[in-house]
Amino acid sequence: MKIRLLQPDDAVEWLRLRHALWPEQTLAQNEREMAEILANFAQMPVFVAERPDGGLCGLMEVAIHDKAPGCTTNKIGYLEAWYVDPEWRKQGIGRRLVATAEAWALEQGCTEMASDTNADYPLSPTAHARLGYQEVARDIFFRKVLTPE
Repeated sequence: MKIRLLQPDDAVEWLRLRHALWPEQTLAQNEREMAEILANFAQMPVFVAERPDGGLCGLMEVAIHDKAPGCTTNKIGYLEAWYVDPEWRKQGIGRRLVATAEAWALEQGCTEMASDTNADYPLSPTAHARLGYQEVARDIFFRKVLTPE
C-alpha cells in the first residue's frame, strides 16, 4: 500500500473519502474546504493511501496549530482528518497515514501532535490510543426540551 501526497488527479477520490468521513457536509462545503487546503498545501498537506488497483482507500489531512488542549508548545502538528475505507481497515493503513503525518510535523519543527474526535466516531478514541495518543480533555454537552406542565 503506497502512502503519498495528494495529486491533482485525486480530486474525485479525495471528495469521496471526505464525504464518507463527513456525510453531513454538503458538496459545496467540501469543495470550499478542499480549495482552502489546496491554496495552503505547503502548510496543510493531504496524504493518501493508494489502492494497488488504482484509486484511494484512505486519507490524512494535517496542519500546524499554535495551540491545542493538553499541548505546551506553540507549533503543534494536528491530525485534521483521518479516514480509511471500511474494507481496508485493520491492515495498518491508518497507522501508516498517521506516521506519515507525524514525520511531516517533525520536519516542520513540531515536537507535539494533537487531534480531536467526538461521539460520531466511536472507533476513533481506540485508534488514537493504539498509536500513543493520550486523551487530554473531553467535553460533554447536555440538552433538554422543556414543555409546559
